Amino acid sequence: MTRPIVYWALQKYGAARYETSGEARLLPLAVRLRKKKLLRFYKNGALDARLTQIDSYRPIKRIYIMGCGRSGTWLLTAVMSTFKGVCVLSKEVPVDFFGRLTTTGAVLILKRNSDAYQHIEQIPRRIGITYIVRHPYDVLTSNNRMTDSLYHIKPDRWLGEMTALKALIEARRQNVKIVRYEDLVTDACRVQAELAEVFDFEIGSHIDNLPAVFNASAAADVAMHGLRKIDTNSIGKYKRDPRKIDYLRTIRPRLGSMLDWVGSEFSYDLSLQ
Repeated sequence: MTRPIVYWALQKYGAARYETSGEARLLPLAVRLRKKKLLRFYKNGALDARLTQIDSYRPIKRIYIMGCGRSGTWLLTAVMSTFKGVCVLSKEVPVDFFGRLTTTGAVLILKRNSDAYQHIEQIPRRIGITYIVRHPYDVLTSNNRMTDSLYHIKPDRWLGEMTALKALIEARRQNVKIVRYEDLVTDACRVQAELAEVFDFEIGSHIDNLPAVFNASAAADVAMHGLRKIDTNSIGKYKRDPRKIDYLRTIRPRLGSMLDWVGSEFSYDLSLQ
């Protein structure tokens, strides 16, 4: 068991460095999270073994939020903070952070970092996954104010993300919920209810209370263009900009059969007019 003085230090100097949402508090299991120490959790089921060790004191649920950049991952993170007994970290981190963090509550929810999709097959089955997907053309023509690029997501990144998503679906893994961005912004209450059913959560706040419930980090605030009520105008924005359509026509051949799979799997119209 953690000694009182160590527990106090972890709360003060560990958890204080992270912004969280939800009823529960974050409890780091180490004051400093060194990358070289985290890397060992990718080897030979080491992360799963570490989670068994952590849960031997007090078991918790763990959910990992995934999805390609500019697909609504931060919005989904905000929605996850509306459930009771959760601790949601407002920071992008690799999955191995589950081996270094726990919570005073029942559920710890982390958001993926930019290369998490490369390790999707190594994520222990005990970790639930919710993966958000958005129309490819909106993803590939969306910008992030934190970068200098006109369009934040390049074709290679999108292809890697979709390959990981396809593998996740084909594996028929349990404890997984795929969310379409378009469904989330047009019927957020229904998606919230579906998430609650899949992960056995109890809804604590109405979806309209997101700005008050979600404690957005600076990165989240920039990526979401400010925390505000859900806006349906973000759907199909590429259609209103001829420059974006021209760009999509240029890169479309590089997207290959994966584009066709995404269109068929998630009922997206891929015509460019």
